Amino acid sequence: MKICLLGAAGFLGGAAAQELSRRTGVDELILVDYVIRDAKRLAKALSPKCRWAMADAAKPLELSRLLEGIDAVASAVGPCAEYEKTILLACAGMGVSAASAGDGTLPEADRREIDAAFRAAGVPAVSGCGMMPGWTELLSDHYLSGGGEPTRHLFFSPDRFGGYAFLRGVARGITSPAPSPPGSGGGSWFSLPDGSLIGVPDGKAADRFRWITSVAGKLGPLGKEFSAALLLWLRGSMAKGPAAHAAAAGVSSGGRYARVEDPSGRLAALTLAETAVLLGSSGRKRSGLLPLPELIGREEAERLAAAAGARIQIG
Repeated sequence: MKICLLGAAGFLGGAAAQELSRRTGVDELILVDYVIRDAKRLAKALSPKCRWAMADAAKPLELSRLLEGIDAVASAVGPCAEYEKTILLACAGMGVSAASAGDGTLPEADRREIDAAFRAAGVPAVSGCGMMPGWTELLSDHYLSGGGEPTRHLFFSPDRFGGYAFLRGVARGITSPAPSPPGSGGGSWFSLPDGSLIGVPDGKAADRFRWITSVAGKLGPLGKEFSAALLLWLRGSMAKGPAAHAAAAGVSSGGRYARVEDPSGRLAALTLAETAVLLGSSGRKRSGLLPLPELIGREEAERLAAAAGARIQIG
């Protein structure tokens, strides 16, 4: 199997590259990043099966030239709102299966367009293979099915989880402080426009997030952009130690909840890697944009969580 990993030098991409390079079923792994020096360094450090290349994810022609002979693409490029649609349509145009981590839910019109493109190409794709979306959908379908539309939430430790694109999306998205969701295990929580919640450890991280919602928001897009850079620069000072999970995703509905706690921060990368491998070896029996829970069942989800040292809780 030959897999192309986009955004390989980023936080999520680097972890996914480590996982894919260890897979015996992956014969060749192309690590792609806009900063080719970082992609080359990573490829040489991981495995002889790794190659490297440079591409701008915003340019379909640059992506298309890399996809000849590729079995599946794994995209760790963010933010979703800027790049995901372009990347998925480029893959569909080349008839290549694709898994995108995503950091948000694509608009319904974009999902229909992407689904139609992959159906026409006769290959499958999955959008949202990280924590939220991704594990929030796995938890909802496999543990809270039949309970109505759940509220999704993601807790993360800024010093141990997420790169600049992720922090940028969070800083630009949070609107106001919010109550803790059921089963959240504490922390300070903030609302996102789609009704989902973002949580961080109490202390310095929570103080900076409250500042973003109260002060930076009044400064408009420039203030939000500055806030994202500030989070990245100061993330080391927000450390809470090993007691705080690197990340935890959850869903709640009607007083019930399901949550996965990820102490190491590896679960999103393992999920993206697993999805890409499944798509690349699926024999192309299905086509179009598939829901992640259709590809990864409950037993497979529990196996992934165990491999990452994560724990699923239901209450």
